[in-house]
Amino acid sequence: MITLNEAEAVDTGLSSVAENNESKVFQALDSLTGIAEDFLSENEEADVWRVILSISDIAQAAAKEGMELVAINSVLALGKLAKIAGKKGYGYILKRTMIEAGKLGRTSASGSQEAGSKVAATTMMEIWNLSPPEKKDQEEIVAFSMLLRDIGVAAALQGMEEALLNAITCLGEVGKKVAAQSLEAETISTLLLLEEIGALAAEKYYDEALSSVALSIEDAGKLSLKNKLREAVLQSQWALETLKVQAEEKDLTNSPIVAEMALDSFKFPGVTETVEKTEKLQEIKELQEKVYSNL
Repeated sequence: MITLNEAEAVDTGLSSVAENNESKVFQALDSLTGIAEDFLSENEEADVWRVILSISDIAQAAAKEGMELVAINSVLALGKLAKIAGKKGYGYILKRTMIEAGKLGRTSASGSQEAGSKVAATTMMEIWNLSPPEKKDQEEIVAFSMLLRDIGVAAALQGMEEALLNAITCLGEVGKKVAAQSLEAETISTLLLLEEIGALAAEKYYDEALSSVALSIEDAGKLSLKNKLREAVLQSQWALETLKVQAEEKDLTNSPIVAEMALDSFKFPGVTETVEKTEKLQEIKELQEKVYSNL
């Protein structure tokens, strides 16, 4: 395959998407991935980010045109670049590849591309695991969680329960990891997003998905209780109680039982609503809005 220079690759990629010429788009993406790898080996971080953005632009255009294989290939390329960046300690590149993969997953899910959305969510988790939560800033964690939420919501709206379940599993893993690190604000943010997905799952009669949400909240709640994250524990209880009621209202079979058992699995007497809890929730929601506006 002919290797293109950066400018040629960008032009070829975008024009070939417009022409629906998949092989030429792959050629352009392969060239850009190789160029980014060369920049990484030369420690040219700013140049790497420019090329990653070009890959994402081409992939977004392809996903919107229904070229699912191109979107999948692009996400895998981002994952490959992230692994190299992780070994070199490039936290910013890790963050950007993760976010761009999430955006592609959201576009794929919105376009009913189930495989593309599942690969994106899975790749996001692989990138996430390249560095521990304590090395991530708060806004990065919130952005990551919100993109997983978006993939799950889009999948639910398009009737793709498998992709929805995949997104829930990933978001649940985030909840456990941040709770285990005693990151209370980040834990509460993730719980709010899980509750949001759970409400949509109930509305769409996705019994299995709602059960998965309840189990994810239970896991985060137990870790929050263990680490004395009082407000996160309370949020876990509220979310489970809310989802249990919604599941019962929809006459779902298993999720009301799962939610009730989750509630019974960890008790925290003496925890009640406080002014501080209300203020913290408002602060977290404002943080989510700020982060989302910059995605």
